[in-house]
Amino acid sequence: MMVTNLCTCPSSTITLKADKWVDITTIPNKPGTKYWVRAYVNVTGGTISMRAYGDIMASQYVSYALTATVAGPMSMYYSVRSGNPTVTVTHILICTDAEYQANKTLLDSIGYFTGDTMPLA
Repeated sequence: MMVTNLCTCPSSTITLKADKWVDITTIPNKPGTKYWVRAYVNVTGGTISMRAYGDIMASQYVSYALTATVAGPMSMYYSVRSGNPTVTVTHILICTDAEYQANKTLLDSIGYFTGDTMPLA
């Protein structure tokens, strides 16, 4: 059982920008491939909405599956619901959905994940 994290710097902190796609990894997506993403989103000063996740008003882990439509780095996007939020992302895990499904029980049981404890792409 092995999962390769497609995020090359999973513990780095990335600041997102409202209404703009911000790259969270340098590894290009493969169009048509389904990925699983898990990251710690730190929201202060307001409420945001993430298309794949919904409204977030506090710091929390988010996880979701998505299918890549273009070749390019994995990105995250949010829109402002209220306030003037600052949003940062860290502890990123990106793997193929097939790897996630094969290791779902283990990955779902990890309460605090830095991403640095597994093979990196």
